[in-house]
Amino acid sequence: MIMERQRRIWIGCMMLTGLIALLVLRLGWIQTIQANRVVPGFQHTLREMSVLQRERGVMLDSGRGHFTDFQGRPITGNMHWGLVLFPSPNPSEKKAAASANHLAAVKLANILHTAPEQILSEWEQGYAPHFWTAGKNAPAPLNERQILRIRQLKPANAEVYPMMTRYEGLQRSGMQWLGYLAELPNEAGKLQGHRDEVRQPFALKRGAAGLERTLEPLLMGVGPTLLTRMVNGAGEAIPELAPRVIAPHNGHYPLKVETTIDVEMQHKLEQMAERSGMKEGAVVVLDAANADVRAMVSMPFYNAAHVDPGQSFWANRAVKEAAPGSIFKIVTAAAALETHAVSGKEKFHCEGDWGKYGLSCWKEHGHGTLNLEQGFARSCNIVFAETSERLTMKQLERTADELGLARTVGWEHKQMAGMPLLRHFDHEDAGRVSLPTVVADDEGARAQTAIGQRDTRVTPLQAANLVVTLLHDGEVRAPRLVQRIRYADGGTMLDMPLQTSPSRFGRISPSTAHRLLTWMGKVVSDGTGKSLQRARWHVAGKSGTAQVVRKGEKLNHQWFIGYGPVEQPRYAVAVLVQHVKPGGRHQATDLFRQVMDYLSESSS
Repeated sequence: MIMERQRRIWIGCMMLTGLIALLVLRLGWIQTIQANRVVPGFQHTLREMSVLQRERGVMLDSGRGHFTDFQGRPITGNMHWGLVLFPSPNPSEKKAAASANHLAAVKLANILHTAPEQILSEWEQGYAPHFWTAGKNAPAPLNERQILRIRQLKPANAEVYPMMTRYEGLQRSGMQWLGYLAELPNEAGKLQGHRDEVRQPFALKRGAAGLERTLEPLLMGVGPTLLTRMVNGAGEAIPELAPRVIAPHNGHYPLKVETTIDVEMQHKLEQMAERSGMKEGAVVVLDAANADVRAMVSMPFYNAAHVDPGQSFWANRAVKEAAPGSIFKIVTAAAALETHAVSGKEKFHCEGDWGKYGLSCWKEHGHGTLNLEQGFARSCNIVFAETSERLTMKQLERTADELGLARTVGWEHKQMAGMPLLRHFDHEDAGRVSLPTVVADDEGARAQTAIGQRDTRVTPLQAANLVVTLLHDGEVRAPRLVQRIRYADGGTMLDMPLQTSPSRFGRISPSTAHRLLTWMGKVVSDGTGKSLQRARWHVAGKSGTAQVVRKGEKLNHQWFIGYGPVEQPRYAVAVLVQHVKPGGRHQATDLFRQVMDYLSESSS
């Protein structure tokens, strides 16, 4: 009996020893191996999570890359100084701290031009340090005088720190090509191979549109710069431990995206568009030499810092399709010249009404007798309706493709910088010539298409690039928004070379391109663009007015596209003014002239 009891005790001890050994091994494995592994379902290791639980902080810099214009002038990313407020260490001390801080709050209120109660109210919000906001949704920047006076005051629980702002000065902007940031929790962890150097508890925003979205894998950086304080298990700050700054150690980041934009030109054109009375539309300015975007304005303006995805203000109308009206006659004329459907001496007769399909000319009593060149200059609908009878829909579609229409033309590259497809223009529409449901021999559809009505759609970017294509003998260039990406230390990470955007059908002949450019000159000298004869530069172009219906109301889209100076082209410009009431002046032509006059002045 005694032996049996001893045997059971020995077995029990062995089992207990085994369990203790397993527990020790488990704890050792957690502390040495598991502690440095990312916990499934989280973005942090156990060690990092334990530290984060003991820290409360404020973000000084998100670590996200910034944008500059083509001359290196900043578009996003300005450093300012703000006042960081450190709440009382624990609730039992809040009342005493508030009393002790009252005198400092009075002095700070005098410096910050606010009420002491406002400062005290913000001072005691939660346990984590935070920037003074002046009652707004963002940290309030300090001026040099305020910084000096606060440093001289040396308040016990407040200190001045640098902070990086992103969209300062862009509260009302037509730079929708830039995009905006939003918290996208569903996107977390989708970027394989990326590791932050600084793990943090903040929900960093990601690119939701524009370049912010298309370049997200490059812009997100390697972690933020944080100002933190250690807290105890109850979440109360430990007064004996001073605040500390945590920052990445990689000197290559954050990256700088060098765009093709001239930021001074961009802002000037935004002012012009607003003064012109434009409510909806776009202005695109391309460098005539290479199709780089120098300015791209979309209206209505948006606020990059506060975007409501449910509204449409964030959408970039410069890459959104719209009915082109008579600017599409460039395509119809090119198709007629390329197929020899119309001879140079052939005459047409316009009496104002074609007599078919309800189609008429914009000039009530017609233009009389004129040839294709004169019909182009005066934008005669009857001439182009009759020309369409000698063309097929496939010929119009093929010519449009050769000229860079009815397809996306913006710069893109496959398998670049670790991305399957890198694009410059987010949500770029392809546009179209006709719908697939249109019957090939539908004469009425073909006539309407030839004058840029019915189902035809073109984007302002395509329209401006069409002009560049003609200036380059029919070779389609791919417009860029970004020319290179640099490391923080100035070195080049990625060059984005100039590209062409060839059509699968080939290209129009140089002789046709030259002839169309000459005809665009006739538009100004003897056609619908005569008002541009007073422009500072000698310019050429093509006007357009498309009839549209919105909520039962008949409205117009007004276009003018062109280039200047004619003798040595520097810029190609497209102006679209949408949803204008019929009658009155042609706002797009007027704005085109203002833009060209500005470009003339800035180029001299």
